[in-house]
Order: sequence, then C-alpha cells, then structure tokens
Amino acid sequence: MAATLQASALPSPPVSTSGKRKRADFESQPLTPPPTASDAGSARLVSRAVHVLSTAASALSQVTLLYQSDLVAQEGLLRSVETITSVNEAGGKLLVCGVGKSGLVGRKIVATMKSLGIAVSFMHAAEALHGDLGDIKKNDAILFISYSGKTAELLALLPHIPKHTPLLAITSHKRACECPLLCSHPNTILLPAPVHELEEVSFGVCAPTTSTTVTIAVGDMLALTVAESMYEREECGVKDVFKRNHPGGAIGVKARTLDPEVEAQADGLATPPTSL
Repeated sequence: MAATLQASALPSPPVSTSGKRKRADFESQPLTPPPTASDAGSARLVSRAVHVLSTAASALSQVTLLYQSDLVAQEGLLRSVETITSVNEAGGKLLVCGVGKSGLVGRKIVATMKSLGIAVSFMHAAEALHGDLGDIKKNDAILFISYSGKTAELLALLPHIPKHTPLLAITSHKRACECPLLCSHPNTILLPAPVHELEEVSFGVCAPTTSTTVTIAVGDMLALTVAESMYEREECGVKDVFKRNHPGGAIGVKARTLDPEVEAQADGLATPPTSL
C-alpha cells in the first residue's frame, strides 16, 4: 500500500509543447487549392495533352485517306487479306515479328487476331535466331512490324526465312521498293502505316507515340478484315467466333445471353457459368 502511495506521489514527466506548437503551426497554414485549368501551369499541361490527342487523330485521319485513295495501299491490304486467309485454310498460321515498341504492338495484334479465330503466333526476332526459326512451317506467312522498315534484328532474320514464305510488313514506307525489309525477299506485301509528322517535330521527343497508334489501327484493320474474309461464307459469323473465343470478363458477359438470375450476379470480374 505504501509503495502504491509512494509511486502515485512521484512527479509526472514534463510534457513537451514543441509537438503541439508544430501541429498548431501546420494547422494554421493556408491549404493549397487544387490546380485548375485557369492556372497558367495547368493550362499549359492541358494544352499539351490536347495536342497529343489532336496529333493522333490527324494521323489516323491521314492513314484512313491513304487507304481510301492510294491503289498501292489498297492492293497491299487485299493481298494481305488473301494471303492470311489462304494460310489459315491450308492449316498454316501468321507469325508476327517485331522488337521494342513494335514488338508490343505486334503482341496486341496477335491477341486481337486470336480472339477472332485467326491462326497466329508471335515470334521474337532475337529468339528466332536462337532456335525459334523452327516455328516457321511450310504453309506459314510472316508479318514484320517496323516503322523504319530497317530494324536490324529483323534484317538479320531475312537470310533464314524460306523464299516461298510470304513476307508482309507494316512500316512507314508507302512503296515496297523503298523498304529495306522487303527489297531482297521474292514474295512480299507492304501495308503502309505512315505518320503525317514525325514525333520529334510534334512533341520534341522521338518516343514512339503517333507511329504506334497508327500501327495499332492498321493492325486492327487487318485483323477485322481478315476475319470478315474467313467467315463470310460460313454459317458462323465473326461475332459468333469472337463470342466463342472470349467467354471471360465483362466482354464475355456482354457477348452472351444470360439468365436474368446469373446476369444480376455477373460483374465482369468473374466468368459466370454458361446457361443451359
């Protein structure tokens, strides 16, 4: 009992007031308002962002006009569609090849084509020289993606591609004879994907932006046109093929008719069971 009384009689440690002062000083500081479009710095950023979008839109408009009016571009598209369709009918596939940003665009094109029922695969240019050339079979075709048309890794592949293998290329060139990737192979097709203005001129930096946007658009054009050609005479259309190949996610939910009970539970994050 005495020990308890003695402990309670001990003086309390001094309370530091510096923490309270700092908190009070912080709370008294005026709050920084969020940036608005009327601020000079914010207006500059918005203007920059709109310029990027406007440049991309102009580039897409220009490439659309090219395929509407240029006979070389139209011929390249039609020959590409015929070649890929024939390759699929013969049991072959399209091998898409690119490196860097073009390689990433190529992977996107591959994914789109697969969902549309087109036999296609991605071939990495560096890995091809280390054994993946074995992916190239008798009835296959190859699609190179290279804005410059002279990517070193792709040029290194040319001597090892069979002469009978059709070679397609999406590049900035408007004529096949100007594209180094297409000059030495006997069976080539050009799909032009030029931009009206170099990225360094548009944005002050040559980072692939406008050029990759146009390449993706040309790849989408090719994928959907090939799918239309492949399934136009079949009982199941492109929509049915896509529905069968893409049952998952929100797209899969939207693509099929569900029972009201199941539809209420489906949020796109999980694939609900198919209705019987």
